[in-house]
Parts: sequence; structure tokens; C-alpha cells
Amino acid sequence: MKQIIKVIVAVIALGASLFLATQMGFSIQDFISSIHINVEAILLVTIVITFLLAIKYLLKLLLGLFKSGKFVTFYTIANSALDYLTMILIVVWSLRILGADINGIIAGIGILALIIGTSAEGIIEDMLTGVFMLFEQECKVGDIIEVDGFLGTVSEIGIRTTTLIDAAGNEKIFNNSSMKDILNRSTHESVAVVDIELPNDTDIEKVINADYGDITCLGLEEVQAESVLVRFIKKCTEDEIYDVRRRMNLDILNKLKELGIK
Repeated sequence: MKQIIKVIVAVIALGASLFLATQMGFSIQDFISSIHINVEAILLVTIVITFLLAIKYLLKLLLGLFKSGKFVTFYTIANSALDYLTMILIVVWSLRILGADINGIIAGIGILALIIGTSAEGIIEDMLTGVFMLFEQECKVGDIIEVDGFLGTVSEIGIRTTTLIDAAGNEKIFNNSSMKDILNRSTHESVAVVDIELPNDTDIEKVINADYGDITCLGLEEVQAESVLVRFIKKCTEDEIYDVRRRMNLDILNKLKELGIK
């Protein structure tokens, strides 16, 4: 779906550029007639495309050296920008080799850029926010963050969008400009919480004062008509919180069995 949208946007942008260039006196017929396609030109275009793709591949290999630790975010943004830049160079260079006078199209693109700058502020805001996210390190690839009620791991930060994946594998894509009020759960220690429901005739003092190792019993959390809730906590990192909860359930259950509490 994302690829289809990109193609549609590219077609619209190309059409708008040609229209604007035509209004400035640029003739499409003259442009087409100026293109000289022959075996040599096709060969040169093929060489150019191969060369640029090879350069992009080598640069991505070099960027891959930084695909770890705090440089992962830089890698994803640079990788995205490199794809866009390579495509632009291929189109412009190939047209020049074919002998096309692309000055009119470039002028049209310039005007189109001005239009985008005034009417599509969101696109520019997305791009600038992506750059600021890279340098300010509000979040980076691999961090567990919460944005607009969605909790997930940052899998990619691109030029315009940021992708989060939650614990169930659901993927949500945010425009960079909407990445506001970020709650970064990876920058501080988290707490795994487990509430155990026990009959209200249970010896609660015995439960609270028992030794649970590195698990802390906070005491009564809630008193109901026929039962009570006892809360236990354990410090951990956000990425292991679910596993820690499962282990806590098992450890607490075993301890309660030792105490003769069912």
C-alpha cells in the first residue's frame, strides 16, 4: 500500500511539474524531439544507472557499519534519504545523456517546490522533525516509547515517518511531526507489577512479611467483600517487563505454597 501511494504522489508531482513548465513556455514536443535515443545513449544511461546504484549500495554498506547502538537512528534516516537522492540523480543524469533540455522541467520543479513550501507545510515539518529527532535523541531505534496511547518499539525512523511495533507485532506508522509528548520508557528503570487475589481470611501479615527475594511486597492494594489484593513489584527494564511478570507469578505462587496459603 505504501508503494502504491508513493507511485501516485510521484505521478502527481511529475504532472504538476510538466504543467508549470509548459506555462512558462516550455514545449513538451520540443523536449521529446530533443531526446536522441540510440544504442550509445542507451548504453550510457545503463552505465549511469548501474554506477549510481553501485554507489548507493557501497554507501549503504558503509552506513551499515553504524547500524548499532546509538547510531541506528542515524542509519535509518540516512538510508531513507539516500534512496530519494539516488532516484533524483538517475532521472536528471539520464535525461541529460539523452540530450533532453531539462531546464524547463527544473524550473517547474522549482516552482513546485515553492508551492509545496507554502501549501504542504506538514511534509517539511515531518522532515525537519526527523532531523531534530536524530540530533536531540528524544528517541532512537530500539527504544520502547508511548505516543498517543500506542506503546511500541521504534523499528525505524525515516525522513518523514517513524514506525513502532507493539508487543503483539502490530505496526503503526506516525508522521514525524505527530511525534509529540513522547513517553520514552527505555530511558529509565521500569517496574513490573503483579496483584495477587487472596481470600479475606488469609493471614495477610504472614504474606506481607514473607521473603520473596528481589520481589517487593507493597501490601494490601484493595479490599473486597470476599477477597483482598496484595501487590508485588520488581524493578526491571521495559523490554523485559512481561517476562519478569511471568516469573514473578511463578515465584510468588511457589512462596505462597511454602507458607501453606492457597
